[in-house]
Amino acid sequence: MSHIEELASEWLRLLNGDLIRYAVFAIATWFSLWIVLARPLAGRKLRAERPPVRRMIVEFLISLRSVAIFSTVGLSLAVLDRVGLVWGPAVAERLGPVWFWASLGLMIVAHDAWFYWAHRLMHQPALFRTFHRRHHRSNNPSPFTAYSFDLAEAAVQAAFVPLWMLATPTPWGVIGLFMIHQIFRNTIGHCGYELFPARRDGRPLMPFLTTVTHHDLHHAQAGWNYGLYFTWWDRWMGTEHPEYLARFARAAGRAPSMKPALAAILGLSLLITAPSPSQAQTMTAFTRDWAAEGLGGVVRLGPCAEDGSKLCGRLLWVWDESRVKQGMVGAEILEGFVWRGGAWRDGTMLNPVDGKTYRGSIRVGGGSARVSGCVARWCGKQVWRPLASTPSP
Repeated sequence: MSHIEELASEWLRLLNGDLIRYAVFAIATWFSLWIVLARPLAGRKLRAERPPVRRMIVEFLISLRSVAIFSTVGLSLAVLDRVGLVWGPAVAERLGPVWFWASLGLMIVAHDAWFYWAHRLMHQPALFRTFHRRHHRSNNPSPFTAYSFDLAEAAVQAAFVPLWMLATPTPWGVIGLFMIHQIFRNTIGHCGYELFPARRDGRPLMPFLTTVTHHDLHHAQAGWNYGLYFTWWDRWMGTEHPEYLARFARAAGRAPSMKPALAAILGLSLLITAPSPSQAQTMTAFTRDWAAEGLGGVVRLGPCAEDGSKLCGRLLWVWDESRVKQGMVGAEILEGFVWRGGAWRDGTMLNPVDGKTYRGSIRVGGGSARVSGCVARWCGKQVWRPLASTPSP
């Protein structure tokens, strides 16, 4: 067998193992929580709405692509081992079983630090579109979101294991356990149900671990909660969402133990919790710049020039102007929305892509705006977020 055939055989072996591991955890988590236990766990569902089936299928397929990249990077470690550059496993064998488990713990802690800083760096405007935009298309994540990465992000995430093995005496068996822990925490973190236990005061029973609420808040408002396994870095660096503990307490079915003043930290939180917000309150909350789903564009909402009691919206910016009709950027694309029945209704929405006008409504929930537009019997929905809470384009 030639060297090329040996490498191909090794890559297929790695790919097969990685695919099975991902498919088992992602599908099992989805089936268990979203199908079998959906009713018993309904009170712990973080979002009322579910992501479209088509989006979950796309996320699953993109994740398979990421797995192929992981296997390719894993092959590089096998090549380095064959040429004698991976010295650690031989040393680790002499250190005995205590070091086996200690090295696993150290590897998990080190990976959490790697993930936090790489993740935070990928949110920088110059890098976000290339490295991390695909993952944030999943504003409402599912277990299939776990590996839904851009190619560059998949490579960055995969690079940790070879670098760790080159620098640290770690048994080969630790890698398998590390990968199982990693995919388990990743799929659970995107599962949409708060599964972590709470204390009587509503705080997490294990406050050092990131909960499902912790990472779900990152997908809802991307400027917070960069950690993967532990909350340490977010707390040390001041990037933990200010309403995290209150949101967790509600998701876990406990009364939140927070000071009333914290309820006003986010602009929309008073609007969300108020029993019957006035039109003036909602107009104030909506008057800001909003990032459309997938960070495809920015819309400025505010009072209409002709009638200040109605809500209008102007398209300020889009990722790709070639995909919208000429003259759409800067044009008013939402007009005449009236506050009625807890939502802005009866307005018109101009689609900048096809130039068609739709009737629509806008609702608030969870710090986001749910925008619905209908023509004839067809309706589409998007979730918009305040631009200030998203990565800069």
